[in-house]
Amino acid sequence: MSGFLDQFRNKVIASVWKVSASSLDKNKIDDKIALGVLLWIVAAADDKFLPLEKEKIKEILISFASVPVDDIPWILQSIEQAQKQSIDMHSFTSLISKELSYKSKINIIEILFSVACVDQELDVREMETIRKVANLFNVSHKDFIDIKIKVKQEFGMKTVD
Repeated sequence: MSGFLDQFRNKVIASVWKVSASSLDKNKIDDKIALGVLLWIVAAADDKFLPLEKEKIKEILISFASVPVDDIPWILQSIEQAQKQSIDMHSFTSLISKELSYKSKINIIEILFSVACVDQELDVREMETIRKVANLFNVSHKDFIDIKIKVKQEFGMKTVD
């Protein structure tokens, strides 16, 4: 898995940001990698990758990850390719988790819920994918539930299942 992150940093991130991978802040890169790949995994979990979900991913990458608008097509293509490499989510998330603060993990879970809820429906498979990520990030059950309720309320969805 480390090889995947190194390859992503060296080939994708360095080419997009036009700097050498060694001069980049590893934590910021890993946040972008984790966020991009996990967003894609959640959006595709229900076997309905909707244009609305792709637009939400773009919005998140621009606002949360500060990805320049001109670089979005290239980043999305790279994230899609990375996701198609059959990444073992457990290994990937465990590796990323070591470098992220608890607050970053909470933010990522909230953002994953926002992609899953953008179509006004939280599919069981999307929910379970987010739950797996939260468990692998060691996010408390209370924080997980609080985030789910908060995001569902933001999208005007029922909060009691």
